[in-house]
Amino acid sequence: MIASAAIEKPTTPKVAASPFAPPSMMTPPPDGGFAAWSTVAGCWMALFVQFGLCNSFGVFQAYYESNLLGHKSPSQIAWIGTLQLFILFFGGLFVGRILDSHGAHVLTVPGSFLIVLALMMTSLCKEYWQFILAQGILFGIGCSMTFHPSVSLPPQWFSKKRGMATAIAMSGSGLGGVIWPIVIRAFFDSPRIGFQWGTRAVGFISLGLLAAANALIHKRAPKRKPLPWFTMFHFFADWHFSLTIVSIAFTLFGFLVPFYYISTNALALGAPEAMAFYTLSCMNAGSTMGRLVAGFIPSLTPLLILPTSSLLCGIFILAMWIPLKNVASLLAFGVIYGMFSGIWLSAIPPCIASMSQLPEIGAKLGLTFGSASIFALVGAPIAGAIVDAHEDLSAALCGSQSVKHIVGNDGAKAGV
Repeated sequence: MIASAAIEKPTTPKVAASPFAPPSMMTPPPDGGFAAWSTVAGCWMALFVQFGLCNSFGVFQAYYESNLLGHKSPSQIAWIGTLQLFILFFGGLFVGRILDSHGAHVLTVPGSFLIVLALMMTSLCKEYWQFILAQGILFGIGCSMTFHPSVSLPPQWFSKKRGMATAIAMSGSGLGGVIWPIVIRAFFDSPRIGFQWGTRAVGFISLGLLAAANALIHKRAPKRKPLPWFTMFHFFADWHFSLTIVSIAFTLFGFLVPFYYISTNALALGAPEAMAFYTLSCMNAGSTMGRLVAGFIPSLTPLLILPTSSLLCGIFILAMWIPLKNVASLLAFGVIYGMFSGIWLSAIPPCIASMSQLPEIGAKLGLTFGSASIFALVGAPIAGAIVDAHEDLSAALCGSQSVKHIVGNDGAKAGV
């Protein structure tokens, strides 16, 4: 009888594990704990370095116009900064897919090395094409390999506190945008340091911060085979996801223009050179506040925060940026625009995560930023070309003579 019962007992067939790690194979986010908050801290430090430096390109823009690249137009110089951001966002198409399958460190470690290498190479640059290669392309690749893991990992560790954790991590980029312009400008103005050693010093500081960031970051998703490309593009079948990407893309088209030209506009309005460079720090200080505010609005969902903050950014550009006539109004605009732009940027990762299953967050965020990358590339140079080609419009935008008249053809500062 025992043998018969053993024979008649039904057996459960073994089910092979899916190579793409479906969501059922992942436990719910712990919403706290050492590994989770350690990852947030590591992402904060990584974003402080790489996106903080991207937010600080306005300092390089103004310095290049006045010194190393005085023979180039503002539009041509802006291509260096927008190229690094284009590569940063476009790389998400590849980085997000690798992140979901192999974890963060396979990206963040080499990405950190490339960021430091790019800064060291930038310190040696003298020609325009050299800046394009080092500060544009190489730095952009390193940033892409660190940015996407840094914004994708907090949503994997948190559920109820997802917005707060992401906002805290994203605030690193805003605070970096406050501190880096002050530090970089102090290095450049110092007769004992200057541009070359100042840029190298930024590289050494970045090396220490990125090493600590890589030590703090913990992966959560198990290793698995990468999602097939055709599966990734099936995400566009979700019309909520597709419309969100369109919204982000069009916002990025004009999003970066104030960050790139606020310092040069301050010079055009007659601000002392030292004050002009601090306007970017004021804007990034507002952005830091906005990033933190975005995570502590419990009554609003990211899907509501995203279009609202984007609309307010557009309104403040029309109401303040175009008609501004003095430095005080420019500073006020910088803080207000920075705050709402920070809210908008911090709302993107939790917004996309709310439309995704856990193993898809990295791929969907990468697809989002990759699809919008072309708009980030061309926005600021188009704005610079418009101002450069139409002096009347330049006077209207700056409220004074154009920067082209302030900086002589030989790069010497005139009339500041």
